[in-house]
Amino acid sequence: MTDPAFASQLSALTAALESFETHIISQEVPKEAIAGLKSAVDDLRLRLWGVLSTGSADDYRSFQERFRLRRAGEICEGIESELSNGLISPRHEELRRLGEAAGALARRIQELAGGAKR
Repeated sequence: MTDPAFASQLSALTAALESFETHIISQEVPKEAIAGLKSAVDDLRLRLWGVLSTGSADDYRSFQERFRLRRAGEICEGIESELSNGLISPRHEELRRLGEAAGALARRIQELAGGAKR
């Protein structure tokens, strides 16, 4: 590792992760906060894995796109299943926004798929 700025960032990240761990062990931390930290670390880990497993920046961009699309599909399928099985309350106000966003995305995909067939 020859880039001093990168080395400094890596040291800061390591220190931050150690600080999170100490805080979580020594104090009561809400599960939502821990879940947020886990999500951020998972996202970084997967992005790094993508960089390491691809050969170029273009490959990485394509990997990222495919990963995001697969993950979004998995999340949507999971939420739909949990709603159908009563595992998520239908009273969450976020559901309306999610439904609107999902509907707009479905329409856009349909438009683009229809345009690609021409």
